[in-house]
Amino acid sequence: MRPVIVDPYKELLNNQLIDDRPDKLANWIPHTSRSKHEKEVDGREYYFVTTHEQIKKDIQNYLFIKAGKYGGNLYGTSVHVVQEVLNSSKHCILDMNGHAIRGLITPDLYSSPIFIKPCNMKWIMDNIREEANEKHARQIYEKSINIKQQFEDVLTVIVEEDTLSDVYDRIFDVIDHEQ
Repeated sequence: MRPVIVDPYKELLNNQLIDDRPDKLANWIPHTSRSKHEKEVDGREYYFVTTHEQIKKDIQNYLFIKAGKYGGNLYGTSVHVVQEVLNSSKHCILDMNGHAIRGLITPDLYSSPIFIKPCNMKWIMDNIREEANEKHARQIYEKSINIKQQFEDVLTVIVEEDTLSDVYDRIFDVIDHEQ
């Protein structure tokens, strides 16, 4: 089983992909250094690392595929958590930038990077769930073009379809082929 990276539209596609194919797809649970909120459960929304220093040490020891800082807290995608998903005979959906994708191309954890290339800015405005405006759509479109140009050599497939339904179908074709 290989991780499947759907970028930059993971948030848009993730839940629907997993709902449609729970037998083949699963999500990963990120680690964070932030404090647990009242109703959160460790291991459900996040794995809460005891100290900021511990997660920094784990990042330095390459225990995370991807890590970053947001709002003063550290967040990361653990190699171990992805391996757990893969060991359950499912593909793991990840959202990665190009540099992190390159790090996933290893004999142990070969990924299937699927890149969703928007047809145009109108496609973005019609399909993203958050409030879209032309400026935001242009930023996403330009980022998409840049990602494709920089990392095309590591992408398994580039999906460019007219409808979200066709995008889902193409993603499932790739997943079934990678099985």
